[in-house]
Amino acid sequence: MPGLLSAIVIVSLAVPARSSTRSQGFGAAGGTVDYFELSGVIDPVSAKVLTRVISSSEASHSAVLIVRLDTPGGLRVSVTDLVDRIRRARVPIVVWVAPQGARAAGAGLFLAEAAPVLVMGPGTTLGPAVPVNLDGTTDPAAAAAYLRSIISAGLRPEATPALEAVSDETAAREGIVSFRAGTLGTLLQNLEGRTVTVDGQPVKLSVAGAPLRFQKLGFFDRLLHAATRPAVAYMLLLVGLFGIVFELYFPGIGAAGAMGGGSLVLSLYGFSVLPTSWAALALVVVGIAAFVPDLHSGGLGVPTAFGTVALVAGSILLFPHASPALRLPWWAIVAGVAGTLLFFISIMTAALRARAARPPAGIEGLVGSLGLARTDLVPDGEVTAAGSLWRARTLGPAIPEGTKVRVRSVAGLLLLVEGVAEEIGEDEATGEISPEGPVEA
Repeated sequence: MPGLLSAIVIVSLAVPARSSTRSQGFGAAGGTVDYFELSGVIDPVSAKVLTRVISSSEASHSAVLIVRLDTPGGLRVSVTDLVDRIRRARVPIVVWVAPQGARAAGAGLFLAEAAPVLVMGPGTTLGPAVPVNLDGTTDPAAAAAYLRSIISAGLRPEATPALEAVSDETAAREGIVSFRAGTLGTLLQNLEGRTVTVDGQPVKLSVAGAPLRFQKLGFFDRLLHAATRPAVAYMLLLVGLFGIVFELYFPGIGAAGAMGGGSLVLSLYGFSVLPTSWAALALVVVGIAAFVPDLHSGGLGVPTAFGTVALVAGSILLFPHASPALRLPWWAIVAGVAGTLLFFISIMTAALRARAARPPAGIEGLVGSLGLARTDLVPDGEVTAAGSLWRARTLGPAIPEGTKVRVRSVAGLLLLVEGVAEEIGEDEATGEISPEGPVEA
């Protein structure tokens, strides 16, 4: 796990360097058009990636950086740092609220208002301003004052603050946004020739025919960003616990344990960022552990009933004071409880039964096997089968020829057997006593 975490940190910090050219000052600005999608809750991972993308666009002298935004707000991020980074950027930044149905609320609204150009697509929403971060409370008066200070900083001083949620039509009518665009082509067409202020200097955008470069979250960044979604973190927790339980009962190459451990690491990261009730999380873990005792009894008893109740209660109480955007959906709770019951009642029970029914390997597997006495067997002597190295001796009275026998123990090549009540024919011998066939003694 330490190695996995180190790899996540190293890979997530790696950003490829690319270069293009752009003219500075009043005149045409040419070069690559960078495009970055920021969707879902703005968490520490996505916030760091956004700052890296801005730095990458600056280093490559991109013509413009388009950030397509769709977020209900932030989650434990410093909105002030993000706003300052956007305002200090040496590349023109366009925040585009899209696609249809998208919104820029909370921390997303502040990022949008800090950009030199703010564009909204049809059917999108801007605001409200509070809460800025979904895991805490915000003073509405302080948020409104900070939003007005961002707008009056000189980037878009003609805009009005969207303290409450407004539609794209209202935002365009009240001058909150620069213009509206439903497609990327329309957006680029409206950006062509527009003059914006970048790093205190006017820059005329020239994006017609410019190559488009997509900036994306890295693989591990996407994993960590996805883990901050309540449903994903919850499912990762259950999968991790399932993998650990399976590995404890069926130790092998460690695939189940590795998968379970990795899932637990990701889920715990998500829970550390989300407004989690750790008591409820402990209740979920206790509920999963309560299913284990009934695995040994082979039935459904009080532990299973208690585990189900604890799992449901803990799942409901995981995010007690969270914003509606961070609440655990009911479908996730139903799927988690149903999956847990399926795992313990069906999968684990079937696997344990299969392991119990599997005959042991090697010589010890002969114990309990049936055979046919080809000669008379006596308790005080050893009889060797013709053409075989196996020897046999009875544990009780003498056994006549043709009697069905069962192996009770093995000592080297000596089989200690006892007779079975009824006699059997030669064709009824199981032949499981030795690899070459039935023991003939």
